[in-house]
Amino acid sequence: MSRKYRNTAQWLELIEVFEQSGQSQVEFCAEHNLNPAYFSKRRSELMKAQFEPAFVQVQSSSTCSSAVSFDTSLMLRFQQTELTLPLSVDPRWLAGLIKILAA
Repeated sequence: MSRKYRNTAQWLELIEVFEQSGQSQVEFCAEHNLNPAYFSKRRSELMKAQFEPAFVQVQSSSTCSSAVSFDTSLMLRFQQTELTLPLSVDPRWLAGLIKILAA
């Protein structure tokens, strides 16, 4: 088998052709002059990469000094109306209030 360089897009296209072919991996690889073990490895890697979560875990670190003050309230403004609530407000209560006001 001669070696041929394929980029990720080409591998994804080749994998799609395989999945639509109805052939076994061995048959497909023989027909396309591919090493079955390498084809299986690339397919596994690329399929895993496609289904990894789109979200990443965020880690934050902060340094606080005594000169920094934190607001203990939440202010909502809409047009000419302003509503100030404590940060301890129950989110379900706030959601209910917003639903009622939106009706």
